[in-house]
Amino acid sequence: MGKRSGFTLVEIMIVVLTIALLSALAMPGLSKARTQTQLTRIANDLKQFSAAFDLYAMERGQYPPDSHMPLPYHLPNTAMEEYLNADKWVEETAVGGFYNWEGPDSYPYAGISIFGATASEKTMQSLDKILDDGDLSSGLFRKIAANSRYTYILEE
Repeated sequence: MGKRSGFTLVEIMIVVLTIALLSALAMPGLSKARTQTQLTRIANDLKQFSAAFDLYAMERGQYPPDSHMPLPYHLPNTAMEEYLNADKWVEETAVGGFYNWEGPDSYPYAGISIFGATASEKTMQSLDKILDDGDLSSGLFRKIAANSRYTYILEE
């Protein structure tokens, strides 16, 4: 018999084990990066939506009335479609729930809330750190006690 060249079973098992260990070490970091990317996307969406509502208010003299439409639409009127991407508005957010307009005719503020968010309080604090001050009880992005919604305040 001639000499065979190739890998032994032990060598292959060592390589597989090494790859498995390296991927196990990388997964938490990848998961954290993915969450951070999703939160950054929500923050950017909120800023774009707030610019659209501000433009609406500037051109029409006031913010639109509160949204009372059924899920998932929550735009106060079809005129808002001129100012923002309605398809993006109706998408479920990465923290669960949908965007909702809370107008100054029904609330003591004008703001964009996340209606039905399912993410943890810690995740929402991370979003607040991107948008504001990291404190959900104060600032522009906060949890409103009256309705338990996370809301990005445009005007009080």
